[in-house]
Amino acid sequence: GKNFEFVRGMSGTEKVEILELVDYTDEDAMNKFKEENVGKFDCIYDTSTGSGGKGDAYDTTMPKLLKEETGEYVQINGGASTWARHAMGKMPSHRTMILTAPKGKADLEEIVSLLKSLNVKPHLNVKSFDEKGVKDGFEQLKSRRTKGKIVFNMD
Repeated sequence: GKNFEFVRGMSGTEKVEILELVDYTDEDAMNKFKEENVGKFDCIYDTSTGSGGKGDAYDTTMPKLLKEETGEYVQINGGASTWARHAMGKMPSHRTMILTAPKGKADLEEIVSLLKSLNVKPHLNVKSFDEKGVKDGFEQLKSRRTKGKIVFNMD
């Protein structure tokens, strides 16, 4: 995708051996990756499903890559049906929505710890907390082309 090289540049180069990047817009590369990695992952952390983009429905294609008994699929968003299943207590086993998980804070702290151990640092787009900064930040967010996180400086 458009951010492939950006993401590649964000990874800590000395510990990349545990990190594999696949360009999700390359259908052949994605299919090959899925075929070669069935049942190999302990965890998939999905930040795209339900974000509003076309084709952002990895929750239906990626869980087969998880280890059968212990793999955990974690998503931070989802479509209406996912939220409804969660509200009714009908989420499939080994599926979690992190924003509603009982240990959500602890899970997020673990993710931060893992990122630090890999020397991965978030890319921040710092905006001023005034009318112009907030307007610019929301326009950037609506564009769906934001690289990193938008942060409003309250100072």
